Amino acid sequence: MGFSYRKSFKAGPLRVTASKSGISYSAGVKGLRVTKRANGRVQTTISAPGTGLRYTTSSTGGGNQPDPATWASRANAPVTGGPAVVHARIVRHPGRWYFAVVLLSAGLFSAIPFAHAAARLGRRGLRVKAGIYAAAAVAVGLLASITPQDAQGNPAGTAGSVMSTVSGLLALALMLTASLQLIPLRREVYGLQVRLPTPSVPQAADPVVAAHLAARARRDEARALAQRDPVLAYDLRIGRPDLPRQYDDGGLVDLNGAPADAIAAACSIESSLAEQIVRTRQELGSFSSLDEVFVYAQIEQIAAERIRDHALILPR
Repeated sequence: MGFSYRKSFKAGPLRVTASKSGISYSAGVKGLRVTKRANGRVQTTISAPGTGLRYTTSSTGGGNQPDPATWASRANAPVTGGPAVVHARIVRHPGRWYFAVVLLSAGLFSAIPFAHAAARLGRRGLRVKAGIYAAAAVAVGLLASITPQDAQGNPAGTAGSVMSTVSGLLALALMLTASLQLIPLRREVYGLQVRLPTPSVPQAADPVVAAHLAARARRDEARALAQRDPVLAYDLRIGRPDLPRQYDDGGLVDLNGAPADAIAAACSIESSLAEQIVRTRQELGSFSSLDEVFVYAQIEQIAAERIRDHALILPR
């Protein structure tokens, strides 16, 4: 069978194990443990003591992956004829680290991907979500830390069993909720939505009609660009006819940033109605959709159609 060796050392929630294959370590509390094995595999186990429920995730470690020097040599390798080839590592699924952080931490680090998305998209709502997930993780950790335990580290008494079960279930709910919310958010942050082709400019016999149709096509194109990359939309000043700019957005106006006179001129509405929109924006802080504008600002249907044709909602 050959020579073998295995020795474990425990210090509080941290356990280090030395064996023939290397050193592994794990950390956690009753009902929640993260283990880093000697082969590089990371395993997260969530359990509800006394119920038999257990959830385990694992990720492959280093294994047979080439070292950084190998990637560097491939990236710098000369091209000898034929079409240009880039010898570099290609990330085919950007943003999957969102789910890795949530699953490997059993939901306790769920605030990290939401904070990253908030920084990329500039949305206040995502910053609020990141704060909520951070507070929930702290609550789960505190609940696990105050759970009564015996000398062997098992929950002590009925109170210990109940608190341990509750903390495990909360961590599981935190992990599942964050993962579901991150599915569409990852697509938005990394531009993984299906991109429609740039709309062609409709043709019309009347030059005036053709100009209006061309402007509408430009507005659709600018809206699609703003949805894919809000930061670029801010830089190009899409929807801000009141500011100097070079990009032609076809006559859009940002209801979250433009002044009342610019909204009135772009949407062909009365100044009093545009001022009502601005007042409502100041009361709410910002709009999240055009429907929210129409409801809170009490816009009539005819004016709403004119606004919908020229309006844009950029996140604040």
